[in-house]
Amino acid sequence: MNVKVSILNKEQYKNYSKDLINIFEENFFKNGGFLYSDNFMTTSDFIAIARMDDIIVGYMAVSTNIEEELDKKYDTYTEEIEFNCLVIKHLVVSKKYRNMGVGTKLMDYIIRYAKYNSIKCLYLWTTPDNLVALNFYKNRGFYKIGDYRPAKYIFQGLETFHSIMMVKKLVSSE
Repeated sequence: MNVKVSILNKEQYKNYSKDLINIFEENFFKNGGFLYSDNFMTTSDFIAIARMDDIIVGYMAVSTNIEEELDKKYDTYTEEIEFNCLVIKHLVVSKKYRNMGVGTKLMDYIIRYAKYNSIKCLYLWTTPDNLVALNFYKNRGFYKIGDYRPAKYIFQGLETFHSIMMVKKLVSSE
């Protein structure tokens, strides 16, 4: 199947919000966590969507506001944060369309977009127990630079939560 990727701005998002929220909710916070799907999408600068036969099968929500996205989330970083970068807030593929190259198409698209716009790097979060995501990102040049374990409160309705931050530096020769 042929995967086509395009970018939605905030205005265009309204036309596709139901499909994107459905993909989000089939993948996140199944254990009673607080669903904030519409909020994160409306606070993203844009969303890259992947389609197969005119069906939305995955998306990547992206923010350009590094200071707001990374502000004090992690106690320590292993390197200094750069500010001409993008934050991948979510990269999600519908369960029915996994292992068909959808995530790869989305990631390749955003890397080309970033290089075209002279972006230095990409940041993202994942959980250390999500081995599929960790391997996917590591195979694309991402590496860990931060660790987040809130100790004094429940995060997104989950009593225990552990997240890691990863970065991919972009070089013009890629």
